[in-house]
Amino acid sequence: MTTAADVDLIILGGGCAGLSLASALAQLGGTSPHAVILEGRQTYSHDRTWCYFKDGQAVARTDVQHAWPSMRVASGAGTIALDCGTARYEMVNAGQFYQNAQLTIGQSEQVGLKMGVLVTKPPVKQNDVWRVDTGVGTLYSRFVVDTRPAQLPHRDGAKLWQSFYGEEIQCDVAVFDVACGDLMDFAAADACGARQALPEAVCFVYVLPTTAKRALIEFTVFGPDPLPPESLHALHANAVALRLGGATFSVLRSEHGVLPMGATPPAAVGDASYVLAGLTAGGARPSSGYAFARIQRWASSCALSLATGKGPLGHAPDRLVQRLMDALFLKLVRARPDLAPDLFFALFAGTNTQSVIRFLSDRATLRDHARVVASLLPGPLLRAVLKRKRQKHGDLPLLETP
Repeated sequence: MTTAADVDLIILGGGCAGLSLASALAQLGGTSPHAVILEGRQTYSHDRTWCYFKDGQAVARTDVQHAWPSMRVASGAGTIALDCGTARYEMVNAGQFYQNAQLTIGQSEQVGLKMGVLVTKPPVKQNDVWRVDTGVGTLYSRFVVDTRPAQLPHRDGAKLWQSFYGEEIQCDVAVFDVACGDLMDFAAADACGARQALPEAVCFVYVLPTTAKRALIEFTVFGPDPLPPESLHALHANAVALRLGGATFSVLRSEHGVLPMGATPPAAVGDASYVLAGLTAGGARPSSGYAFARIQRWASSCALSLATGKGPLGHAPDRLVQRLMDALFLKLVRARPDLAPDLFFALFAGTNTQSVIRFLSDRATLRDHARVVASLLPGPLLRAVLKRKRQKHGDLPLLETP
């Protein structure tokens, strides 16, 4: 007996990936398959921000809260101001992103969003369709795209974890330069006591000013353990006090996140009609945690594939050279976090800015990769390699396998 499908596609999870795919489908109009998103939240709120270096070929977004023409990187070696050119550093307001996605989906006859719906059992395939049991009933679908996080963060779930806690603050006086943000300020993190508090981690302060009196200030950690927000509160408070120099302020909102860096992708279901996607399934760059732009590119490709009858697509694997460089970076940072500030400073100081931006944004050419490698040799990477050779002869251990 054949089971009839209620819809062509069920999207599990209405976060960044799920909403991006649904929006891309809705924009296709009548050529989109019938799809529904199942999201456990009852409502959306401005709970986070997403940032990326703008791709000149990408369509301008209406949910960009601010864009910076230049960004700073600072360490004990000095400060570098990066001229982003046309690849401005853009910040997407999550509240506006959610609102825009709901509006786009709401105007579609092909795509729907069900809020407050929890999946109660793992989906199973019956008679060529997927059965999805929820707290409000059962749905059947030809295809499933599962964007839910694969697992709760735990120490051995990734090579490193990026943990951050941030607050958007409003000052009483003008203290920020709206034309330039702080991408990575290692010196400020050191001044806050990060090396003493988290000796196994790489820490930096991230500042995104949107007006002369308003900014998002985050304390970020690349470390072996995923950290809850309370572990970062004191360090963040020190960073805010240092950055504001005594100016009074109010907190508008806060955000916290934990991103896997170099996590083993979850095993595929083994059926091309059920695809895993999102942050923990290839949506985030292993070495940086950047995910938003990658997810947008995937959503467009997946929507087009579905509209042409080819079924859903997962995230495309990174090119071999990028995977190798990311793996080496993660291994080095895990083994010698004290070298990471030098590594980043050398990268930004010794490489053409646009090459670095393309490298960080998954758009690097072979020439860009060569420039990145050249900027690190001689430098932190070379010192690490040389010390690794010494390790083989019984000297200082440096790069053990995580």
